[in-house]
Amino acid sequence: MPTMSVHLSTENIQTTLSQLNRDFSGRRDSPEYDEHKLVHIHRRNRPFVWNKEMQERLLDSILKGYYIPPIICCSKIVGGAERREVMEGGNRITTVRKILNEELRPLTSAERQMVESHPITLVVMRGLSSKDQRVMFRRLNKSVKVTDGQLYSMSEEDSPLVQEALAFLNQDDYPLRDLLTTHFFDTREADNEGKRHLENAIALISGCIHGPDFITKSYNVQEPMVESQEPIPRDIVVHTLRALFHVFTLADAQHPLPDKRKRRGQWSVGKWLGALLYDYLMHPDRVAEIQEKWVAYLVAVRKNEPHAEEASHVAGAHNLTASRYKRIGTKIGIYVRERRLATEEELLNVVHREDEESVSEEEEDS
Repeated sequence: MPTMSVHLSTENIQTTLSQLNRDFSGRRDSPEYDEHKLVHIHRRNRPFVWNKEMQERLLDSILKGYYIPPIICCSKIVGGAERREVMEGGNRITTVRKILNEELRPLTSAERQMVESHPITLVVMRGLSSKDQRVMFRRLNKSVKVTDGQLYSMSEEDSPLVQEALAFLNQDDYPLRDLLTTHFFDTREADNEGKRHLENAIALISGCIHGPDFITKSYNVQEPMVESQEPIPRDIVVHTLRALFHVFTLADAQHPLPDKRKRRGQWSVGKWLGALLYDYLMHPDRVAEIQEKWVAYLVAVRKNEPHAEEASHVAGAHNLTASRYKRIGTKIGIYVRERRLATEEELLNVVHREDEESVSEEEEDS
């Protein structure tokens, strides 16, 4: 049976590049940005990435009278006034501004007139919820690789989980700030365009709250938690992660790790943190024992003891599932106790639960 959807209002507005440029606020990072203008780049839209050749191609198309694809926006009310936010076409509208500002090259009077009068359609969608906007963005940009971190970033305004992850990464007074900087790196405002650190923070925080199946960077798995409006219990997150990070404090006391690159490498849930969190969640009555095991392992790795690094590697796909974390923890436990690598036969039946399905995440971790 087809899914019923709420009817959304869509208006196709015929305009010119000149009028579109007058209505355009500019990009937020540009000195000419004007928040009072009608048309803005949506926060979900990618940064400007067109190179000079691509910009020149758009100018050539305009001068030849070719069709220019529409600019697709969603409408919202800000301060009592309408704001049209570009969800698809951000590179085009920015290039039009550059062309008319003659940043690309000087225009003759005839060329300027052709550019300014060139027709274009502004598609304005009204009545979209935040979830509708995320769905529309993913569908409009299906030919563009969008990372899980970028999808999380789209929910910054309305997801308690994403807001907590961003506070964890960026707030100066977050309770774990010193431990993050000491054992990993200063995460404040350090994320890249793909929002990889946000992915990692989501996996850690959601795992703390929702259990082992949510120690994952996969947006497809986390989406119900991203949509949930339940407040995030920060005390549980801080208590759990403080216990995890204490492992690194104890390891530092035995064998310091001065190499900044190696400290940063400890940050990934796919390396050690995911399996360490899994162990903690599955054995809450054995915290000291879990910490002792992991400290012994980290010290062995730092001392370059034979096969130590290899002991955390598990064969097969790199999907970050609870079963994978369990295998890593099991393999490390065998190494710490017996100083040998577990065999494939020993790991064959080590699963989080018998009915667990493999989750395709397209994740690659160091």
